[in-house]
Amino acid sequence: MNSWSRRRKRIILAIIFFVLIVLVGVPVFFLFYRAPTCFDGRQNGDEAGVDCGGSCQLLCRAESLPLIIKGDPRILSLATSTFEVIALVENANNSGEIYRAGYVLKIYDASSAVPVKTLEGFAYVPPGSVFAVFEGPFVLEAGVIPNRAVLEWQEGSLVWQKNAAPAPELLVLDPALSRETTSPRLEAVISNPTLADLANIDLTAVVSDAEGNIFAASKTFVESLPAGSKSTAIFTWPKPFDRQAAGTEIIVRVFPDRSFIR
Repeated sequence: MNSWSRRRKRIILAIIFFVLIVLVGVPVFFLFYRAPTCFDGRQNGDEAGVDCGGSCQLLCRAESLPLIIKGDPRILSLATSTFEVIALVENANNSGEIYRAGYVLKIYDASSAVPVKTLEGFAYVPPGSVFAVFEGPFVLEAGVIPNRAVLEWQEGSLVWQKNAAPAPELLVLDPALSRETTSPRLEAVISNPTLADLANIDLTAVVSDAEGNIFAASKTFVESLPAGSKSTAIFTWPKPFDRQAAGTEIIVRVFPDRSFIR
């Protein structure tokens, strides 16, 4: 067999081998290959962590700033043995939100290292804003006087999601507090100056003394507020204030849908 015949034989074998690779290898590759996704439980593609960061909807924990509790939660007395508790929380992540951040509020009295009451719930954390965690009313045993509260997050529930949409620009106009010595009432106008209809609007009012301490809070809800319209929000309390009000604030939060209403 001359050299040309051997060379031709090698070429034919190489072609046959290449065809076999194409016919067998390519289908096998596509049979087992799985393109990277944000739900495959692995860090791949442009992800910064497992199924988070990059083009994924979820933010990695390292990409987000922690929630900031603004001062100690305040325990508010409504009636004998009946109380509420409120904490103001800041989310400094302008493009990050949490749909359901689980929390535990532990209520203590002066003489106990064990909570006299434990309250659990969840909160919608809107991007780049301050919101209220507000629980109550709740009843304690006769004679129990709570003096402090601690807010703890359920870390496993802090799932950050991207939300680059601008926050709804609702305005609070002409807040007026009256009847402080009888049955307090706070009234304000909520205005929607945008071109979009808004719905599921949560409103929390807080009243502070001259030292900036919150001593009263109340909440209400606006089901819908069409573009360019206004609505009057009214907050009331069942008994006179026990100190002079020096300031009021109405915290606005727009829920993604009605399932967040509590």
